[in-house]
Amino acid sequence: MGSMGPRRVMTINAGLTPPAPYKLMDNPDCLLDKSDLVFIDPVGTGFSHAVGKAQDKDFWGVGPDVKSLAQFITTYISRNNRWNSPKFLIGESYGMFRNAALANYLQGRDNLYLNGIVMVSSVLDLGTISFYPGQDLAYILFLPSYAATAWFHKTLKDRPENLNTFLDEARKFARGNTRMPS
Repeated sequence: MGSMGPRRVMTINAGLTPPAPYKLMDNPDCLLDKSDLVFIDPVGTGFSHAVGKAQDKDFWGVGPDVKSLAQFITTYISRNNRWNSPKFLIGESYGMFRNAALANYLQGRDNLYLNGIVMVSSVLDLGTISFYPGQDLAYILFLPSYAATAWFHKTLKDRPENLNTFLDEARKFARGNTRMPS
């Protein structure tokens, strides 16, 4: 929401944001004066929970998840008379996968056509985050992050002074052709 709201955290270096407290600044790219921004947590995630006799777990799955999101969207659009307004889905992380199914559902069942889909922090290949036997890609990609975490928490034996140099070495090791120090 920080990228679209009226205020955002001021950052000096995009690569490293220091810990709180944060300074806020006006967001020149805010969309609120141009559009409705409606953020939805699927039932059972974030601040969204089932009501009545339903339980959160009743909505955990692509089918029930998509159906409940589509119902919310079409109800919102109808109640607020927004059928002629441009409509975009913005999905973050796993929301990207749901967006594909949701767009198909909205178009096929509700005759609601979207103007576009925006993917934020999307996972395009689950192999990049899945730690399964025979699937080494996630280990390779996560190694620099794990190295940075160990460096930050000072759990490394002979911790190097310079984080960036250390991360360059971790990335090189992860790419291969490097032997593990004994």
